[in-house]
Amino acid sequence: MNFQRGLQLLVVVGLVVSAAAGGAVAQSDSGDADLYESLEDMVPLYNENADSVNLGPVSIAGTNNIYIEDGDSVVTYSMVINDQNRITALNDSASEDAKRKITTDRATIEELTTASNPALTFRDAVANDDIVITGEDGQTVERVKWRSSTRSRAFLCDRGRY
Repeated sequence: MNFQRGLQLLVVVGLVVSAAAGGAVAQSDSGDADLYESLEDMVPLYNENADSVNLGPVSIAGTNNIYIEDGDSVVTYSMVINDQNRITALNDSASEDAKRKITTDRATIEELTTASNPALTFRDAVANDDIVITGEDGQTVERVKWRSSTRSRAFLCDRGRY
């Protein structure tokens, strides 16, 4: 796998540190319909650009939960990524099958959904820690993998190689 896929695994969208630590998570409601619709609308453009961006060596293929901090609440969605880094499903609730959690804030998601190249915007947000990827609760291997990936990325960034 390449570095591009690793970054994608780190993003496309986890819990905010407080939510991951056990904070209350508010599920999506009708007020979040526009956010979900904008994510749905972004998927085709993201998929068109998935091959054009180096996302890294670690893949985020499979089911991922997305936790979006929005004020005092956290909006939760899930998505499925295939082995070609394309989004094949987007759901308006968390999935019990998710291996990873992708954590970010609403402003970052809004930037992603309005970008001309969402895959590149995703990669940059992961590199800047605006999107954080880790293993879901109970997914020890994913947690270790992402902790190692984050440390490697920080090492490469410090040396201008990322």
